[in-house]
Amino acid sequence: MITRRISILIAVLILSFSGMSVHADTTVTNTSQTEAAGTGKEHSQKRVYTAKELCCMAQYYYKRTSRSGYYPPEAACKKLKDGSYQIVLRELVSKENEEKKYKNYARYTLKDDGSGKNEKSGKAIDLTRYSKVYTPEELCKLAQDYYYRMYDFYPPNADFKANKDGTYTICLYEVISDDEGTEHNATCGWLTVNVCGVGQDDMTLTPVDINP
Repeated sequence: MITRRISILIAVLILSFSGMSVHADTTVTNTSQTEAAGTGKEHSQKRVYTAKELCCMAQYYYKRTSRSGYYPPEAACKKLKDGSYQIVLRELVSKENEEKKYKNYARYTLKDDGSGKNEKSGKAIDLTRYSKVYTPEELCKLAQDYYYRMYDFYPPNADFKANKDGTYTICLYEVISDDEGTEHNATCGWLTVNVCGVGQDDMTLTPVDINP
């Protein structure tokens, strides 16, 4: 009788361990399938950029890849028949009798995903390797980080205002309470930057690049 009970107990334990192993294997398999499906979906979707975003990205791309490291102050954009964009990076050098003369730095032909070619060299380029388009909230965080790197103080608050030209003016500040308990904002800095994080310090009127 005791031997029979021991045999039954051993059989139950074997079945229990077998069931756990099968369940664990199934879980791993399902997770792998989910990850694979998610990865495929992610790669199948590409970011589409506007003409203004491509212009900002092209300017920053030139700064990052050229030997001079110069940031062309202007980008002229023309949409082509095939839906791509021709972007000329340039700088106004003179103006006589309403006639403007520019110095051209580069000419790119780009698709709306940021890929294309450098027309001068004929080489393929991808703007997304060197520049990124940020949301206003991301720009505020970058501005706070930039201020900390520059002045060793992290402004606890940041607000932004969208401008008509597509740039954002960011106010960095902290809230201070006086002896009477009244709160007021103490401004740390004002920055106006484009969607790629390049612009000027509005207090010192000097160029800034708030990218990390």
